[in-house]
Amino acid sequence: MKKAGLKNSTADPYLFYRTHEDSFLYFAVYVDNGLTVGNKDEEFEVFLRLLQEEFEITFGSFENFLGMQIKCQSDGSIFVSQEAYINQILQKFSMAEAKGVSTPVSHEESDNHKDVSGKGPYREVVGSLMYLAAATRPDIAFAVSKAAGVMDRPAEKDWNNVKRIFRCLRSTSNYGLRYTRGSGELKVFSDADFAGDKATRRSTTGIIAIFAEGTVSWRSQLQKMTALSTTEAEIIAASEGAKELVWLKRLLSELLPDFARRTPVLYIDNANAIKLTKNLEYHKRSKHI
Repeated sequence: MKKAGLKNSTADPYLFYRTHEDSFLYFAVYVDNGLTVGNKDEEFEVFLRLLQEEFEITFGSFENFLGMQIKCQSDGSIFVSQEAYINQILQKFSMAEAKGVSTPVSHEESDNHKDVSGKGPYREVVGSLMYLAAATRPDIAFAVSKAAGVMDRPAEKDWNNVKRIFRCLRSTSNYGLRYTRGSGELKVFSDADFAGDKATRRSTTGIIAIFAEGTVSWRSQLQKMTALSTTEAEIIAASEGAKELVWLKRLLSELLPDFARRTPVLYIDNANAIKLTKNLEYHKRSKHI
């Protein structure tokens, strides 16, 4: 990488970059796969020749990178999806002909707790969904996170929940992430329920980061501590959102020279949590946070 004049990102050790006033070259590595992006054909080809001199490499297209399809649209936007992967797992787990639904989670909570841990490959099924939820489908992240929390002893209701996720994918297999040119604002949204997990009384944190009008980072997971109020749950979620925002700003400031001067925004939808972040005065209901 040094030979090619690329710097190693301090925010992500698997990302290398080179930027000038009118050109850029980015190279990301994932195990034995790499993705190269640049805006100058000559620099791009020189870098690929340098790689060939050092390693035995094969070239591929954006049509299938780690199970993702990356398409450049005529308007300059980029669309990332996993339609082929979704169709593959639907066939693999015999859900290709299932009746589609529009949402991955049902409003009706089943009370069927019959142990079906030996009924089928629950771990394999959820594992395939976890990759999808982490790569291009933030809309199923909450449902998949909930399904992953009962890996050891899934009940009948958990299998039904997983099937619903597949039914949702059946009708939304062409969904993905779209990024547009010209929008350089970074926005992070944080949210939380309160004691949503009935077994542990822990709350769930939800985070989503938007850049270039598309989702670039997201998370849905149980909080590590038990919140005693909605305000506390929201503060914990906001803390996670702030950490993600700080990291993303550091990363984007390296890749985009003018981004360091911009101010990203963290959005919180709880009035008490917003007041508490602005005024950290101690009082009996929040001094323990």
